[in-house]
Amino acid sequence: MGVRRDAEPSPLRTGLVHTGLSLLVFGGVAGLVGAGIQLVGDPADAGPRRTLALFETQDEADPALKARLKTDLVTTAALAVETPDYADFGGSGDEPDLGVEAPGETVQASADTSDAEGDADSGGGVRINGQLVRPGESYGDVVRVISLERAPVAGMTERINGVTLPRVSPDGRAPADVYARPFANPQNKPVVALVVGGLGINTTHTWSAIKELPPEVTLSFAPDSSANLQLWINRARAAGHEVLIEVPMEAYEYGRMKMHPQTLRAGASEAQNIARLQTLLGKATGYFGLLNYQGAKFGDDEAAMRPVLEAISQRGLALVDDGSLDASRMDRLSGTTRLRYARADATIDAKLSADDITSSLMDLETTALEKGAAFGSGYGYPLTIEMAKSWAASLEQKGILLAPVSALSVATPIEAVQGGAVRTGSLAPAPVNPAG
Repeated sequence: MGVRRDAEPSPLRTGLVHTGLSLLVFGGVAGLVGAGIQLVGDPADAGPRRTLALFETQDEADPALKARLKTDLVTTAALAVETPDYADFGGSGDEPDLGVEAPGETVQASADTSDAEGDADSGGGVRINGQLVRPGESYGDVVRVISLERAPVAGMTERINGVTLPRVSPDGRAPADVYARPFANPQNKPVVALVVGGLGINTTHTWSAIKELPPEVTLSFAPDSSANLQLWINRARAAGHEVLIEVPMEAYEYGRMKMHPQTLRAGASEAQNIARLQTLLGKATGYFGLLNYQGAKFGDDEAAMRPVLEAISQRGLALVDDGSLDASRMDRLSGTTRLRYARADATIDAKLSADDITSSLMDLETTALEKGAAFGSGYGYPLTIEMAKSWAASLEQKGILLAPVSALSVATPIEAVQGGAVRTGSLAPAPVNPAG
């Protein structure tokens, strides 16, 4: 008996059938949509339309729009904040990206009506970088920033052998006075000062110190900065910081470090050291004094040290000792040369750890409470800057006043020195209550 076998379906026929069914279904749907548009659509919207206005179609603008524009213009004018112009200075172009605001950037300001309305004592005002500035106040008043006068001040420099050097002005003003940050202590509170040095080498760290540290903190710059030294000094002074420049002095052991070509050296002649000192002083202007970089060996050579201190004194500058120099010898030499001199009680980041820095800062507070004044030095490490910023914010509630270092750099009273004329300008003592 034979067996019947169905033939395989044709692929071509199956494809044609499916295609036809698809076209039939989609065609029906499209037809229904088209019919609906014809029944309910607006023929005026069926094609493109362009309107050209060749002249003003209204004699008068919308009064509501004019009022809004006028309000916006007034608000914009009220929020304008002037920033220093440093376009005439050259720099490295290496701008940091750590949240530090660079010069020339617009300060963000916004009218915060909700906060003003909720604060009965505010009397209105605007917020600039989170600070409420009321009518009659400036942003500097709120954040206690005093932009120091741009250097050089007239009469405070002289030109010698092609080098611009600081000097006491003809009317007796000394750079140690003119370029110092103003300071007052009417309540005779204990004071503590802090200098942060080694700046200018790392652009990011330098910007952080300038912008994040309180303006009362003194900043010290290396003579060979990554950007123009004068540019850094101008930026620091614009932010309210008084400035020192660092003078390398010979140490007993340099290790693998190469000695700076302008290092003041023990055993060198007076002419050699003075020439090197003048080269360093001529790198910029606007500093109130010098900070030693190392110098234990140079400081122990009194024959080499004395003429340098006399030259610094004659130019009306202060010398700030980071603690590296012999205390008794410097006290004697600063007295006989009538040099404005201040010595740090401690280096706060000799051990670069949070616990050690905290302990050093607490020691400064104790010294200030016991003796009336204390002075610490540190370097521009990120950890040092961050901890110094937090510590400085806590001083006010402890009854301690943060002071610039210049307030502690006191010249020896003239009656304590035999003969000679005043070399450093005003000898008025700093406004510090020694009794606390």
